[in-house]
Amino acid sequence: MMSVILGVVISFAVGGIVAYAFGYQDAVSISTIGAGAATYIVGPVTGTALGASSEVIALSVAAGLVKSVLVMIGTPLVAPVIGLNNPQSAMIYGGLMGTTSGVAGGLAATDPALVPYGAMTATFYTGVGCLLAPSVLFLLVRLLLA
Repeated sequence: MMSVILGVVISFAVGGIVAYAFGYQDAVSISTIGAGAATYIVGPVTGTALGASSEVIALSVAAGLVKSVLVMIGTPLVAPVIGLNNPQSAMIYGGLMGTTSGVAGGLAATDPALVPYGAMTATFYTGVGCLLAPSVLFLLVRLLLA
């Protein structure tokens, strides 16, 4: 449970910082792009809920897709280093990374038996992201920018 919440908050924060660094100054855009950095599903859900422009929503999808591809490619490379070789570590990994397609693809290349465990928590991550990003996390961003 902790890995899911940490994963969403950290991804959102990194995406929001990158959005701010690229000149986005409003809470809606920063939150939408931050949510997209969580997953390419959470970004459009958040952007639609907050009334973001279609350009910002498209950027959030792009951020999520880049993350998904990086997780898919990187998982087999980092698995031996981080001990990603059992169901417990796969569940934590899925919760931290969050992108269901990236985690499932990466774990399939690492050890197909781990896919259901990582995909399960990654799916919860998407749900938690869809709940937190357009509400609590958006309000935090708005508070920080005030």
